[in-house]
Amino acid sequence: MVSLHDLTEPIDPGTLKHLQEHPQRPLDNLQGNILRGHGRDRSVHIFLRFNDGQETQVRSWIKGLANTQRITSAQQQLVDTARYRRDKTAGRLFMSFFLSAPGYAYLYSRPTAKLSFSDAAFLGGMKAAQDRLNDPPQDEWEAGYRQDIHAMVLLAHDRAECLQRGTDELCAEVKAYAKVCTLEHGRVMWNRQYYPQEYPVEHFGYVDSRSQPLFFRSDVERENRERDGTDIWNPGAGPNLVLAPDPYGEVMDRTGRVVYQHSGSYLVFRKLEQYVRAFKEYERQFAQALGLAEAEVKRAGALVMGRFDDGTPVVLTDTPGRSATVPNNFTYVEDPGGLKCPLQAHIRKVNPRQEGAPRIVRRGITYGDREKEPQDNPSLEELPVNGVGLLFMCYQRDIAQQFEVLQCLYANDPRFPGPQEPGIDPVIGQPGVNGVGQLHWPARWNDPPPQHRRFDFHSFVRLKGGEYFFAPSLYALRNI
Repeated sequence: MVSLHDLTEPIDPGTLKHLQEHPQRPLDNLQGNILRGHGRDRSVHIFLRFNDGQETQVRSWIKGLANTQRITSAQQQLVDTARYRRDKTAGRLFMSFFLSAPGYAYLYSRPTAKLSFSDAAFLGGMKAAQDRLNDPPQDEWEAGYRQDIHAMVLLAHDRAECLQRGTDELCAEVKAYAKVCTLEHGRVMWNRQYYPQEYPVEHFGYVDSRSQPLFFRSDVERENRERDGTDIWNPGAGPNLVLAPDPYGEVMDRTGRVVYQHSGSYLVFRKLEQYVRAFKEYERQFAQALGLAEAEVKRAGALVMGRFDDGTPVVLTDTPGRSATVPNNFTYVEDPGGLKCPLQAHIRKVNPRQEGAPRIVRRGITYGDREKEPQDNPSLEELPVNGVGLLFMCYQRDIAQQFEVLQCLYANDPRFPGPQEPGIDPVIGQPGVNGVGQLHWPARWNDPPPQHRRFDFHSFVRLKGGEYFFAPSLYALRNI
């Protein structure tokens, strides 16, 4: 029997057709935003805690979301995307629904330890991972995240008024049997000085979301046709990277034998505040420590990120370049010692582009208002001090083996990848018992180690709260 779990290559249109002809129609039962981003510019994330003793009403509400097709399936998302590309017709309100381990325990009236999930990190939740992740103490988290969160609903739309209307409607209908713990607004930022509405930027001003895994063969073909190719680094991946069996998505025959199991995906949500002005002030100090001229300040930031602000990888060149697309077809094979791109640079730390390294599917979005966005060339005084950042979200098959390995070992451990002990990730690394590390930097592109300079660069991003979730199959939600 063919299922999404059997695929280890990017999905081609023929495979999609074959899967959709299967009687279980897996893409109709898989939630959207997993295999491909939802593509909307605005989002709202609604975190819920269900009231005690109202399990029956909550189950009925969840079934209603699934049965009336308010939750967007992967198949519906493909239809919406094709329609938009054809005639620019805006998609409907996008919705995803997620449950935490406490949420499942509430709905199924059983202890978390008795739930049918194999991912121990998910079952324990993000609060229990504090020591592993070097996260700040929970009493320093925002109040809404300190309690048990049962569910998150993601709504997205390009138009602010449509998104607000959908948010108001959902909050009104759920208020009788749930409390809104907190509500987060996200909005994509663009820098049209570089690439008109193709790659978003984050609050430090750098192009983001370029090196995502691609699950559809048509997307890989687009890399070859419209971008810089895939002969050196192929971003294609099979759905097994991100999809996990839904333990409550089993289809049984009349004898009780499991004949099919639908898929879901584990989601990590983390609200990360970015201290933009402090980052840029330190970036200037860093450039001075390296002896860089005023015109070369951008290279200091490129050493930290691994890319210049326009997305040009520093492993390829020591100057930014307005190429037709943000390069992604590269590895670090010819720079093993980090003489061009430091071993601790953010994009190298968390994606070393080596076979066997864990990968995740990032679907985050920026949050917070600011006086001037990166494309407006703000002065240092016009940069936000706090209150802005990233609503980080990533999907994976296994939280412990993917996200937690990337955060705990790759980003936080100054000894990784060794043996030079390069230091923690200067962007998202969180110092722990092993310290910050050496953080030696090449003052000039391809400088030998004796000429490297020491400079500590970290702690400009801070966790404000979060949780681990599972994106159930629509089949499971219809039959909860």
